[in-house]
Amino acid sequence: MSSGAKQILQIAKETVIGTTPSPFARQTIAFTSTSLNQEAEKTASESIVDSRLQSASMVTKASYGGDISAEAVYGAYDDLIAAAAFNAWATNSLTFGGVNRQTFSILYGYADVNNYHTFAGMHVNSFAINIPSNGKISFTFGFMGQKRTVATSAPAGTITAASTNKKLSNVSVGEILLDGVSTIGNACISAFSFNWDNSMQVQECLGKGLEVGAILETAAVGTGSFTVAWGSKAAEYYEKQFTNTPVTLVIPITDADGNKYTLTIPKAEVSAPLATGSKTDILQTTFEYTVVDQAPTLVRTPKA
Repeated sequence: MSSGAKQILQIAKETVIGTTPSPFARQTIAFTSTSLNQEAEKTASESIVDSRLQSASMVTKASYGGDISAEAVYGAYDDLIAAAAFNAWATNSLTFGGVNRQTFSILYGYADVNNYHTFAGMHVNSFAINIPSNGKISFTFGFMGQKRTVATSAPAGTITAASTNKKLSNVSVGEILLDGVSTIGNACISAFSFNWDNSMQVQECLGKGLEVGAILETAAVGTGSFTVAWGSKAAEYYEKQFTNTPVTLVIPITDADGNKYTLTIPKAEVSAPLATGSKTDILQTTFEYTVVDQAPTLVRTPKA
């Protein structure tokens, strides 16, 4: 039997796609949940034999991947965010929608029962930021990979401990700008999300067995939502969906030590329903948005 407290999750950048570094020097990352897994696809036999019983099936395909969710921390997940953006950090600025492929080997293990799974060729297919009205900010990374190996002992290599930077929450959010105007006292935003999807697809190749031949990114799609208290400003933005007028969003997030992220979405189309509720409710509506034409950027500003 294994304890949930004995799970380990460690990552390393790959130099060659699908090849785990040797020695496997890796970074421990904190996480709240993961669905990393290898899934098998079976093909049923259609053979007719001297029996009414079904003949055994065959495993003909496998997929590797899943999500990793974590409490947001400045700096701890920057390599994974860059991989999701398909770009590199340049002077602490990251632009989404690039062409720079970055892959990882991920060790997921159960230390108390000596069971270790290494996933290789792991691409970051999706990335999400969720800022609740009350609570910790979360990051979620969706992976697609090429293969998995299992072992009864952890692989050799230097292990770096998880980041101890301060966690980020709704209190960490600063003055949000909507079309360059502060929403404080103007259009109260109480929750926000950002989702980036690289729309990756698997390329199957004969000769690879159950391993995935290649993973290819297709259309880059940015979406999200923000919840706004209903008022004259929210009503003004409600009308923008009918003229297809895009909006600009700037979301600053600063931890207790002064480290800062600023997410800028330069152009997004919005849609929302009219606010409704009971006579005891504070009315609000949720705008869904889609990123168009211009790439979002994430800027990191280390503490002074």
